[in-house]
Amino acid sequence: MGKVLQVRVWASTYRDEDVEKAWPLLVALVWPEPFVRPVAGQMLGPADRRGVLELVQALDDGLRFAGWDAPVRDALADRVPAIVALRDKLDAALAEWDARTANRITDELEEALDQAEKALVKAK
Repeated sequence: MGKVLQVRVWASTYRDEDVEKAWPLLVALVWPEPFVRPVAGQMLGPADRRGVLELVQALDDGLRFAGWDAPVRDALADRVPAIVALRDKLDAALAEWDARTANRITDELEEALDQAEKALVKAK
């Protein structure tokens, strides 16, 4: 690795619409307005992304600041911190170039989001 050019390992969501399909209630909770897809060739900024990791951050922000109704807050109160902890573990594994561990954590993270989605169904 050079002094100027550095190699990084990262995780990203290939298709944001897959997030909407996998966890529609969580997406609607944190992003109530429909997502307008950028036109082909348009550069995406951080605010234009709605991937898995952005969903995790939005859930964390929402739990802390959004003032969700009590049933929603109660359903997600324990789950969101656990999801954020998995995201942090993923970041650490990627920083260590530990692809095997990172891959395992992505499965755990998606399962935790599945469980949060199911909890939200029951809360509504």
